[in-house]
Amino acid sequence: MVLATILETVLDAVGSVWIDKVAYRLFWRKRLHMVVEQTYDCPMRMIYNPKDKTFTASDQASLMHERGFTKPYGWIKEFGDPPKPHRDCMLMTDQEYFLGDIVKVKVIGVFKRKDNDHKFIVVESSREINDYSELTDSEKEELSRLYPRIDEGEGWFGSKEAEKCLLYGPKAL
Repeated sequence: MVLATILETVLDAVGSVWIDKVAYRLFWRKRLHMVVEQTYDCPMRMIYNPKDKTFTASDQASLMHERGFTKPYGWIKEFGDPPKPHRDCMLMTDQEYFLGDIVKVKVIGVFKRKDNDHKFIVVESSREINDYSELTDSEKEELSRLYPRIDEGEGWFGSKEAEKCLLYGPKAL
């Protein structure tokens, strides 16, 4: 626990992609966690308060809710917490989760955006798939509802491209 606290402090202070890469390869590749920030039950966009680790509804509608995306949305805990730089993700699951739940996950894909605010596709670490291509047709259809228009330079990619974006891409703000 002390090592994790020291590493987190260094990551916050330095913000180095190199440190993220080393930590990911040594510690986190198989042990990532998602923090659930948005569920379909919440019609308004939720805002995370890192000081007291709570969520409050904003006055903006939830994009996921409006587009009929029923899966949990959040961020990968090991890569920062909002509002600081972080990595957004969508959890492809049939399980029910609630705001603030922490789920053991693995990254299987990414939706690359031209503004570099990439959205990572994750599944529970116990699930037997390892790549976006292995999702069911209905899961892919649900993802495409969230981002129905794909501009030049954007698209859905598998785990290899996701890992590159995770390690080398800029973090969302």
